[in-house]
Amino acid sequence: MRHPLSALAALCLALVPMAAQMPSALAAGSTAGTIASAAAASQQTARVIVQYKTGSSVMRALSVSDAPASQRIPRHAGVLSQRHGVAMTDGAAVSTRSQVVFAKGMTSRQLADMLSKDTDVEFAEPDLPRRVQAVPAPNDPLYPGAQPVATPTVGQWYLRAPDATNVSAINATGAWNTTMGTSTVVVAVVDTGVRFEHSDLRGKLLPGYDFIADHGDNLAHANDGNGRDADASDPGDWVTTAEVNNASGTFYQCTTPDSSGNYTGEDSSWHGTQVSGIIGAATNNGIGMASVGRNVMILPVRVLGKCVGYDSDIQAGMQWAAGISVPGVPDNPTPAKVINLSLGGGTGCTTAYQNVVNQIIARNVTIVASAGNEGLAVAAPAGCTGVIAVAGVRHAGTKVGYSSLGPEVALSAPAGNCVNTTGACLNPLLTTTNTGSTTPGVSTYSDSFDTSLGTSFSSPLVAGTAALMLSVNPSLTPAQIRTELRSSARAFPTTSSDPTVVQCQAPSSTAQNAECICTTTTCGAGLLDASGAVAAAVAARATPQPTIPLSSTTADATVGTTVMLDGSGTQPPSGRTIAAYAWTIESGTGASFSGSVTGPTAALVTTAAGTVVVKLTVTDSVGATTSASTSINIAAGPTATISPSSTSVNAGGTVTLDGSSSVASGGRSIASYQWSITSGSSIASLSATTGSSVTLSTSATGTVTVMLTVTDGAGATGSTTTTITVNAAAASSGGGGALGLGWLLALMAAVVALGRSRRVV
Repeated sequence: MRHPLSALAALCLALVPMAAQMPSALAAGSTAGTIASAAAASQQTARVIVQYKTGSSVMRALSVSDAPASQRIPRHAGVLSQRHGVAMTDGAAVSTRSQVVFAKGMTSRQLADMLSKDTDVEFAEPDLPRRVQAVPAPNDPLYPGAQPVATPTVGQWYLRAPDATNVSAINATGAWNTTMGTSTVVVAVVDTGVRFEHSDLRGKLLPGYDFIADHGDNLAHANDGNGRDADASDPGDWVTTAEVNNASGTFYQCTTPDSSGNYTGEDSSWHGTQVSGIIGAATNNGIGMASVGRNVMILPVRVLGKCVGYDSDIQAGMQWAAGISVPGVPDNPTPAKVINLSLGGGTGCTTAYQNVVNQIIARNVTIVASAGNEGLAVAAPAGCTGVIAVAGVRHAGTKVGYSSLGPEVALSAPAGNCVNTTGACLNPLLTTTNTGSTTPGVSTYSDSFDTSLGTSFSSPLVAGTAALMLSVNPSLTPAQIRTELRSSARAFPTTSSDPTVVQCQAPSSTAQNAECICTTTTCGAGLLDASGAVAAAVAARATPQPTIPLSSTTADATVGTTVMLDGSGTQPPSGRTIAAYAWTIESGTGASFSGSVTGPTAALVTTAAGTVVVKLTVTDSVGATTSASTSINIAAGPTATISPSSTSVNAGGTVTLDGSSSVASGGRSIASYQWSITSGSSIASLSATTGSSVTLSTSATGTVTVMLTVTDGAGATGSTTTTITVNAAAASSGGGGALGLGWLLALMAAVVALGRSRRVV
């Protein structure tokens, strides 16, 4: 038998001569393509920003122009053309040294590279186009309005900005301009499990866990053949008519009876897959739908089996999702920051549920739950304190008939409604699902015929928004998220186009199963606004707390001192670091910074008396900024005073200089004295250079200037000078004074007379 590779080799060898015999037309076509490419290149217009060097020849030529400075526009394309042999034309000026230059027949990159080598050019860069930094609409084909007939007629209307028709749309598109979510934020979907193979959920799902235990029903309820395990996939939750009508069976009357009171079976809902798609389906991937959270991750936690789920499984799944250990189950390696509970029943909140909710909130995990679809009071667990309960509204902003209501509701979001009673549903919520009526079939999307309706889908819209909020502000607490969701909510419409629609009333034992006009006591604070909620989360970001301790023990300083400011004690919020420091002087002119003003410390040099206010602004690693200021009172420095014993002395004499009258301000005292001769040191000297008084000894005539610098206890200094005049020595008169002329003449006369008398004798 011939080996397959031998056949492949023979085929390759056979193709070699065929290649040599290719028609010349093909080669001609290749040449034609090259010519066409060259022709296209010749039509290109390169545009480059050129900045010329300061002092370059072209800038020197421009500087000697007779035109006013404001009109000396750099237009040097002609000079560049001559130098490089390429025809160029001038474009607009960018600055006094830069302009746009055009050239044909080359790319902008080629022109930039050529001009970058010019000795007069500082840099040359392609003049590239830029776009507005708004997030474009997702390219998911089910997001726009133009869709096949089997899908909602207005696409994913609930994600868009609200308008006169779709009043309750949540404006996720506006939120996406700030964030599309981050994969570090995990949302747990505590539900029926999920279909992992769905193409719009691939890469968005964490492994999760199955919490449906063996409740002594031969695992019929779990429907997957085993108890709790690491497989969170949804096997289907269908229930047969026989099962629900079997009085002794596990599923007795777990569905809604028909008009005759008979219970009928139900197909699989693929409920967890639907909820997951609304929160975090892959978006802008060219297939399927868009989701609210876009980039957040989904943690499937299976707690609902055939028809129902038990509180024990739900509560265990909630705790595990939040990172709380559950006996017999491995710890969750990827705890959620948000838990979505599109499930419930009954009313109010049980002690067991409240206990679990309290533990979860203590771990800083937000819980969002659907209010219920009975038109009654809010069901458990949505009714528990601390849970964000979500009611359902129609596209027009009025309560959808089936939604439960009451004061426990935090806010409302679209739940889907059909308007019409026959034909395609006009306003359902499109999401991921499966075609299987019992066991899994083909991955698909809900549409106008296979609809997704209910507060089960209002809740994930809010959960996805909470995930976006945490993406921009990870430090938000569950209470803060609830507050910001409510404060940013849009007001309910106060009227309806249908005059028969009345205002919603407080819940009672009678279900309110008709559309009604919402109030803040029945449907929460208002309509979910995802964009407003994300903006509120940004505004509420925890900010670092700067501290500015001074190097001295007081906020006072004196002229001439340097105050060291230290902001290194600034503490960022948990999980962040300080990214930048900025020191500024808010007010005052008596000081200036010496050295860096962008580090954790700064040196402030004082120059004049007064008050200076210094501000430190810090920015943390997520961009949150905050500032703190401190006032520094700058007192005048000490005053130096010199009291000389005399301001004039004869050469050879001495003068006592006394500085003890110098005074310090601010209650300080003089700590030291420093004396020096600033001029005349050749004719005088000091007995000492320190001390409160010194002696100046003179030796020749002239003037001597002495300076005293005093330093106070805070290190501030003050100086003064005094000038001493040194005179010539005075003439002597009698008694040892200097010889006078008259006395000398008399002496000479006496000597002459004495000589004569000796000759006579």
